[in-house]
Amino acid sequence: MLLKDNLKQILEIKLKDVDAYLVDLVITEKKSIIISIDRFEGVTFKHCSFISKYLEEYFEEDIQNYDLTVCSAGLENPFKVKQQYHKNIGKEVSVLLNNGKKKKGILLSYDNGLLLEIKRKKKPVEQLLISKNEIKETKLKIKF
Repeated sequence: MLLKDNLKQILEIKLKDVDAYLVDLVITEKKSIIISIDRFEGVTFKHCSFISKYLEEYFEEDIQNYDLTVCSAGLENPFKVKQQYHKNIGKEVSVLLNNGKKKKGILLSYDNGLLLEIKRKKKPVEQLLISKNEIKETKLKIKF
């Protein structure tokens, strides 16, 4: 049986080879392994393939009974790890708070909390510090 902690440990070591970090690791009851990764410079198919092939070789028979997927964290998905916040500093994000309210603005920092720069029509630019425990989810605001 493939243990999640063992897989995560080996995975994090190999991700350093491609300057990537682990966003999510899910092992389902239906024997699927879904690994989401990200990089500050973006993830390509080559990065996903490199990690997938390495895991298949490292775990050999242990992983053969699983459906393995290695993919980018995706632009439309909520941030799950602090590196995603740091990667998106200077970009527009949408923050859903635990109380159901939404805040949109430019992500300035993510240290003691999330610092947003909020621009409104006919009002001065405002900075808003949101504590981490108030945040339900944060997503990158995609512009077309």
